[in-house]
Amino acid sequence: MTHTNRSAHQSHDVVVGVDGTLASVNAVRYARAEAARYGGEVDVFHVVPDYVPIAGMYPVSPDDMKAAGRAALRSTLDQLGPVPGDVPMRTHVQQGCVVSSLAVAGNGARGIVVGCDRRPVSMRLLTGNVSTGVAARATVPVVSVPESWRADQPTGVVLVGVKRTDRAGALLAEAFAVAHDQRSRLLVLHAWRLPAGYDDIIADRVAVHDWEQRADRELDRLVAPWQRRYPDVEVEFRIVHDQAAHALVTASQQADELVIMRRAHGLPAAAHLGSTARTVLLYAHCPVRVVPGVDVPVMPDLELEVAGTPLT
Repeated sequence: MTHTNRSAHQSHDVVVGVDGTLASVNAVRYARAEAARYGGEVDVFHVVPDYVPIAGMYPVSPDDMKAAGRAALRSTLDQLGPVPGDVPMRTHVQQGCVVSSLAVAGNGARGIVVGCDRRPVSMRLLTGNVSTGVAARATVPVVSVPESWRADQPTGVVLVGVKRTDRAGALLAEAFAVAHDQRSRLLVLHAWRLPAGYDDIIADRVAVHDWEQRADRELDRLVAPWQRRYPDVEVEFRIVHDQAAHALVTASQQADELVIMRRAHGLPAAAHLGSTARTVLLYAHCPVRVVPGVDVPVMPDLELEVAGTPLT
């Protein structure tokens, strides 16, 4: 079975951005496994900053910058160590804005993989956080791989966070496909907690247990068509009264991958991540797959079945 939610023009190749850190080494490992699963290739990119610092008596030329970039790419591959030759890898060094360069390079690919830079802000003032930037702009799924990720310790669980039933079509299409392809169980998590004043009032008027039962029924209706499409994927629901970011980060400790959706804002220039997505990218214990809100069409025969109303 293939990813029927994917656009027809997409290839099986995977784009990965590297910078010499351990997180980017893990990103290459993840990208190789993803490409091997579908018979694709890996394009390894290092993007040299598109500026040259003022160096006074010791000028730095664009050639110097590119040489440093090639060294960073070699450092990543050296840290990767010997790898099987069954997945071809192409290397690229180019100059420009890191985020936009990777987003453009990934157009038409199966996805973009980046390491999550979790160094203190003071240590990445010049680079920002590449994973959140790329995830906010790319037209394909973006996977952010943390430095602590271990490929040799699988849990057999793919975690997906569902906030609204009326906007979950593309999210569940991706999550079920990932769980199927990784032969994993799918944990569907819905976390709800209203702002402080509202939450207290609602909790007093509506029993949390009754609320959770209603959410469980709505989730069951939501995923039913996807379960028919992927009958081999075992599904578990988890409804918790908690902040979404905290609940997802906590659950990610027992998952191989977390799938979330980027909010659609219409114009690419206005694309950005919500606070939950940003927090999850910074603190999740497993790779995080961010599904774009557009360009990941739902299967036509399921569109009517998955339409619904907000859970909260």
